[in-house]
Amino acid sequence: MSDYYPVDSDEVRKNGMRGVISTGAGIGLMLFNTLLHIPFVGPVLGGGLIVVGIMGLIGKSRTDKTTGVVMMGAGVLGLASVVLKGFTGFLLGAAGIGLIGFGIVNLFKFAKGLKSRG
Repeated sequence: MSDYYPVDSDEVRKNGMRGVISTGAGIGLMLFNTLLHIPFVGPVLGGGLIVVGIMGLIGKSRTDKTTGVVMMGAGVLGLASVVLKGFTGFLLGAAGIGLIGFGIVNLFKFAKGLKSRG
């Protein structure tokens, strides 16, 4: 029954942003996971992501801090890929697929919200 009522524009906007950002982050994690298989690139990217994550933790907004923690986690997994290749590959792949799925669900909600507003 709620399908026939217009959805709040803020909620539609949130779903759209979540969908785009989550899908992009999932694709980024999958790409990062494939780059870790190159011998020298994995540790360098991992260290770079840790530095970027620390800079995010210094940020003032909650979103900056959350992004910083995620970046640091990916960086730690990048550094750990030197020793634990299979485990880190599985974690990054599963996280990437999960983020893409979450993003697609939110993009579907976004499209449905736009349709109900029109």
